[in-house]
Amino acid sequence: MARLYAQFAAIVFLAFGFGGFLTGDAGTLVHHHPSGNLDGMTLHLTYARDVLNLAIAAALGFAGFRAGDSLAGETVLSVGVVLLVLAVVGFAYPDTAAGTRSIASLHFTLVINIFDAVAGALGVLCGLGGTAAEPAAT
Repeated sequence: MARLYAQFAAIVFLAFGFGGFLTGDAGTLVHHHPSGNLDGMTLHLTYARDVLNLAIAAALGFAGFRAGDSLAGETVLSVGVVLLVLAVVGFAYPDTAAGTRSIASLHFTLVINIFDAVAGALGVLCGLGGTAAEPAAT
């Protein structure tokens, strides 16, 4: 299960990372509003978040396509924990509509927090779930 999650999530985070580079940086104001948004959806993506998403995509890509079963499970579990920590920090310190609150150049909007929480929870569950190659516990 961990390998399948890693393969799917690697593609999602890769698209999310490259898409973020296309939307711009939330540190840049356009008409007194931060960039880094997709149409009407307030994402406030920054280049730091884009690099983080690409690093997560690389780790999950390695886990999904190259790593052994044990290492894939550990990598997925680790990435899931990191994403859950990001979600908790984001819910504790949310960004404003003007994009004025950030931590280490990361803006935590509601959409990003929900995405991190769901992806992190699925990562933890899949990382703890083991692999199909393991025999059933008796």
